[in-house]
Amino acid sequence: MTNTSLQLLRNDLAQRSKWNLGYFCSGLVFWTYASAVGLFFPLSIARVYWLVGTFFIFPLAVAISRILRADPFSKGNALGDVVGYTHMSVIVMTFPLIVLTFVYIPEAMVVVMAISYCLDFYVMTWAFGTPLFILHAAFRTLAVTVIWFAWPEWRTSAIPAVVAFAYLVTVILLPLLHRRWLRNQSAIELMQQ
Repeated sequence: MTNTSLQLLRNDLAQRSKWNLGYFCSGLVFWTYASAVGLFFPLSIARVYWLVGTFFIFPLAVAISRILRADPFSKGNALGDVVGYTHMSVIVMTFPLIVLTFVYIPEAMVVVMAISYCLDFYVMTWAFGTPLFILHAAFRTLAVTVIWFAWPEWRTSAIPAVVAFAYLVTVILLPLLHRRWLRNQSAIELMQQ
């Protein structure tokens, strides 16, 4: 694949998917919910709500994408396929870890979810051609790890809260950076003509 064809795929993906803004909005909703659950319920109940809540992330992401007029799947775009397959692989391959922590180590459930659910962000960084996603994942992983070790009494609410904060920052920055990226790509195309 040449740099030109990669750039054409990135342009198409950016225009159609809007850099998966719907998924990040859904993540913000889920992690805000998870933080409230961790704050108001004991761990024995919170873990059930967290597990059930994970099943609503994808349908909510698709619904929000439709509202934003974004194509959440970008079928026919090879980069969109890679992002989709990577995301589904992460979900399928980490779900046994989520269930394991649910059953045997419930206090670790939110930290495992927080780290597992951003593993595909590294592929998104490459596919979309922006460091925003890798920065989100790195901040999130570092922050939840620090909370896990430094403030064990606050794990159930602080870990989801810091992940929700990371999503909030991403949801705010994503449209701005997306528009700037598209303008830069248009300028590059004009210069090449």
